Amino acid sequence: MLFFCLYAALLIALGLLEARRARDASSFFVNGRRSGPWHTGFSLIGAAVGGSATVGVAGLAWQVGTPAFWWMGSLALGFACMALLLARSVNESGAWTMPELIEAWLGRPARTLAACIIVPGWVLILAAQFIALGKLAAMLTGLSPQAALAAASSVLVFYSALGGQASVIRSDLPQGLILLGGLLMGIFCLFLRDPAPLLALDLSLVNESFGSERVFSFLLVMGGSCLAGPTMYSVLLSARDAPSARRGAWLAALALVLASLLVAGFGVLCRGLVPASTLPDDVLPSAIALMPDWAGMAMLAALFSAMLSSADSCLVTASAVLCNDLLRRRSAALCRSSALVLGLLAWMFAAQGFGILGLMLAACNACMCGLLGPVLASRLLSVLNLPPASRSPRLCAAAVASGGMLGLSTSLLASSAALALSFSLTFAAGVMMRKD
Repeated sequence: MLFFCLYAALLIALGLLEARRARDASSFFVNGRRSGPWHTGFSLIGAAVGGSATVGVAGLAWQVGTPAFWWMGSLALGFACMALLLARSVNESGAWTMPELIEAWLGRPARTLAACIIVPGWVLILAAQFIALGKLAAMLTGLSPQAALAAASSVLVFYSALGGQASVIRSDLPQGLILLGGLLMGIFCLFLRDPAPLLALDLSLVNESFGSERVFSFLLVMGGSCLAGPTMYSVLLSARDAPSARRGAWLAALALVLASLLVAGFGVLCRGLVPASTLPDDVLPSAIALMPDWAGMAMLAALFSAMLSSADSCLVTASAVLCNDLLRRRSAALCRSSALVLGLLAWMFAAQGFGILGLMLAACNACMCGLLGPVLASRLLSVLNLPPASRSPRLCAAAVASGGMLGLSTSLLASSAALALSFSLTFAAGVMMRKD
């Protein structure tokens, strides 16, 4: 309970400080465009690493071994591609949100469609993160599940609404360091207890339990979510210049390779300690229960930090897109109110115990399929010196809509078809203008 209270007080104090220091809309939406490479990199990491990348990867490594690397390894490759292909053009656009940038590349109708995909989808993702946060808060505080959910959600919504992107980016760096420290302590503790699973490990990127098809699926979905994630774009738009954006993306790529190795190693070390009947998502919590109190608290702090840094980025992105791209108002006060409303809505979903995981995955996939193909096609048109796709806004809107609709199905075939269709339609928009 003491740790939770101190952590909550620190975050709220940070939000109050940012609210007093920077009251203009630019600070709330894009941190006044003053993020250096370190803050940019750790904010990208914070946006990418949540409960799935910690609890999920540990359970997967416990099952399949080192191929679990591909979960965050795919994110790392996505950030590397972002550094090479998109970071400069995104940062230099001067936009405040991803949909605003999409208007410049694809036209006004595509901006509205993108915003309509992002806002409800990110509310569902936030609700899922609230559920995970509530479970961890219950372990940290001893409160009932519902009370812990309300407490953790309230803290996150309050400090995010106070400071916006500025407070989120300020908090991501210490939260990332807490995550790294907690993982190292947990691995050290498990290794001292029984190093045999790690020493006898078969190092491989694919095996019988994790084939090449799953690798391709991870590369497509996880890597694609980096290149088409509105939260990632918000971080790049907050960087002070293009070199800071690129260096931050490279930092995130390298750090995620390290994080993937650490979490996968933790999962492997759980073999022999955690009963074979344990569900994959319960592997990491079960291992924490076997640790000394100091190591268990360090791991809980690491997980709590990871989930907070992912959830606050999600909330600020959703509220910024709602205000900037649907309501078309750049107001810090309105964005704070929107964050409170969206946070309340996400908490209501989470508190009712809805089975939102499938909806969350569908929303994330729809965003990736509806936006990644058009974004990559528009950048290819620019490289080839062809007319911009924005000259055919209706065709670009059709590309976003068709990709998003097909992406609601999370099957690999549907996702691949959605990406191919949205990319082809957008590229055709530029080629047709050349012929005209």
